[in-house]
Amino acid sequence: MIELIVWIVLVALTGLVCVAVICAVRRPMNELLRTNSYISPARSFYLRAFTVLVFLAALATVCRIDAPSNDKAFIEYVWWIVEGLEPTFWALSFWLMGYVALLTLLFMILGRYRD
Repeated sequence: MIELIVWIVLVALTGLVCVAVICAVRRPMNELLRTNSYISPARSFYLRAFTVLVFLAALATVCRIDAPSNDKAFIEYVWWIVEGLEPTFWALSFWLMGYVALLTLLFMILGRYRD
């Protein structure tokens, strides 16, 4: 039972990290997408796609992590959670870089239509 509780704590922390990333990036991305009249109608799509991408990337890495064994001390569970968050941060950083590259290409292609 303790393994399930520790895994749920890991998923909850991953969700908090995702919400923090989304809150930090959402407003500047919204302003960026408003600058071009051709992208403005698709602004909500890009913001929702970003939100889904962040959550799915983080949860996919958490789901691959094996549950901890039952014979560990409390501090070992804490370190297991910290080690479980490391791949989440890597996945989020790579997906964020990919999303930034996608938006950069989009603005390079549509840059001449800036209002």
